[in-house]
Amino acid sequence: MIEYRNNPTSNVVELIVEGKITETDLDQVITQMKLDISRHGKLKLLEEIRSFEGIDPIALWKDAQFGLSHVNDFSHVAVVAEAEWVRTIAAASDNLLSAQVKAFAPSQLEAARTWLLTVPEPSQVSGMTYRSSSESNIVEVIIEGTITAADFDRIVPQMKADLAKHGKVKVLEEIRSFEGMDPMALWKDLQQAYMVKDITHVALVADAQWMRTVAEAVSAIFPAEIKAFERSQIELARVWLAAA
Repeated sequence: MIEYRNNPTSNVVELIVEGKITETDLDQVITQMKLDISRHGKLKLLEEIRSFEGIDPIALWKDAQFGLSHVNDFSHVAVVAEAEWVRTIAAASDNLLSAQVKAFAPSQLEAARTWLLTVPEPSQVSGMTYRSSSESNIVEVIIEGTITAADFDRIVPQMKADLAKHGKVKVLEEIRSFEGMDPMALWKDLQQAYMVKDITHVALVADAQWMRTVAEAVSAIFPAEIKAFERSQIELARVWLAAA
């Protein structure tokens, strides 16, 4: 089983693993974790492994899918485990993941919590992140900071590949922060205007009221159906796109 603990006022979440992990366990954790990611942007994770007796194959597959799609949504991970091999793997993964990973023995549980609470937040990565799945025509674009021409050079080929695969796409655009757009990025954005005909629905997710107002106003002239959501409603936005 997995127990999930969180605090709405903090981006530190805890997972407690005991025994065997089932698909139901993982579904519940993923749902809660997605909500916390939408609320805080990036999370710090404490994973306390009290005992581990395996994981169901479907749960393992879902865990891998979630991990790959949200690998950049964790800034720090503290793994607390008695088993030396678990701590060794955790320490080794620090060189492979974007998150900073540290391993602790069970007697160091409070030290792990203190580390997560006091470690400085990483510098925010500017630009855009693109997420898609070969199984769905829904793509997600996450905006943080300043959008650069390099962002478009990286993302446009990915979207073209998804359009070639699906014909039409639905877009969830999550604006976590926006600090402007480079002039060349704006030019590259305008160059891709022809792709709007291949977008059927757009869910704009932003806390800034003016962004949501503009999105709803643009919907009158934009060929796609546009709906605006607050960031706390990101799961509703995903549900709307899936059902559209």
